[in-house]
Amino acid sequence: MANLDTTLDIFSALLASEQPVPVAEADEAIWAYLAAFGGLDAQVRALDRLGQGVAGLDASSAFMPSLRDALERHRARLAEPSA
Repeated sequence: MANLDTTLDIFSALLASEQPVPVAEADEAIWAYLAAFGGLDAQVRALDRLGQGVAGLDASSAFMPSLRDALERHRARLAEPSA
């Protein structure tokens, strides 16, 4: 499990990387962060906070669109109806 600051630090490092970064690293960080929150509503709120934190990171990085896509995939997953 990871907290918000740790997750944003991971994202900052990925955004600063000069080498192409696999989006799987961002996905792993998102999963680790969300794992700390029990329940769908809590995870949605946590993902909202994470998205707000990402908005303050380096938007000029070539990796930012991939990071935003990863966040949106998690948002879509959390919005899916439960079985």
